[in-house]
Amino acid sequence: MKKVIAASLAASLSFTAVADNAFKAPLVKKSLLLDVAATDYAVIVGERGHILLSSDGNTFEQATVPTQSTLTATTIVGDEVWAVGHDAVILYSSDRGKSWVIQNFEPDLQRPFLDVHFFDSEHGIAVGAYGLFYRTKDGGQNWSAERHASLLAPIDLEYLESVREESEEFYQQELNSILPHINRVTFDDGTLYLAGEAGLLAHSDDKGQSWQRYDVDYTGSFFDIKPLDEEAVLAVGLRGNMFVMRNNDNWEFVNTCSTSTLNSILVASDSRVVSLGNNGMLVSATRPLPVSEVDPYANPLDCTPAEGVSKRQVEDKAALVNAAQFNGQTIAVSASGIKTLNLEKE
Repeated sequence: MKKVIAASLAASLSFTAVADNAFKAPLVKKSLLLDVAATDYAVIVGERGHILLSSDGNTFEQATVPTQSTLTATTIVGDEVWAVGHDAVILYSSDRGKSWVIQNFEPDLQRPFLDVHFFDSEHGIAVGAYGLFYRTKDGGQNWSAERHASLLAPIDLEYLESVREESEEFYQQELNSILPHINRVTFDDGTLYLAGEAGLLAHSDDKGQSWQRYDVDYTGSFFDIKPLDEEAVLAVGLRGNMFVMRNNDNWEFVNTCSTSTLNSILVASDSRVVSLGNNGMLVSATRPLPVSEVDPYANPLDCTPAEGVSKRQVEDKAALVNAAQFNGQTIAVSASGIKTLNLEKE
């Protein structure tokens, strides 16, 4: 959920197509907000086309936006900003979010974008439900759809190849229907990482034109993936599941003793990483992360977190979706609006 508030909140919102401007809501700062991006200014997006802007992390102004479609993700390149969401909408601003235009809007597609990333001001991708994958090479003036069969599990690929032997048309139809949801993309040091449903973790060395799927012993959805340093990559997902891969080796389980879905990863410092989740959960882990064997029959009530792992809830227990460090603060977006997190409590 960048993405679908971890497949529960944002996913439950309808794909209603509304061409009117987003409503200027007096309580917008307390509404369902789904993503935040920050450089020397911050952009926050959420339900009903809400976009909030800040230059200091303390005051937020709602922008006038030409859609009421729920917005799930945003990204910043210099003064340019993109936001994506339901109805396959893609919005663009050339002036730090002060004004917006629609670059893409396909309500009949009935598929939301769940994340967006721009490698520079011209080249970007937007990804989402059922393998939705669009690419632009001209700053979003034109977007083209791609389908990546390599994101499928081996058994699904085998099935598709058997279908293709019979009919290319049926193959394309099936590919379009069985591709997994893509919940998050992260770009770091030339590698593009991807997290999605049904145990999907993958990486690309050519900006997503081709993909190599990781082999991980988990079939639930992942909602974020992020490299922690040159050696370690972390992924989090449903029911508090956390996996780490070191030195491009096997993915290993990190026992969080939390059953709350984890939506995003925040690298708090060189020694600590924090994951934000549903029910207002914050899971903090000291690096290098401790690993253990997966026990599918373990009673969560008898669970003891590994050394260096701790958890706590924010006071209102609202689902935490994402966060960014901005102007000396940690700004989080949640099911109940904007929160400033004090990570020193961890």
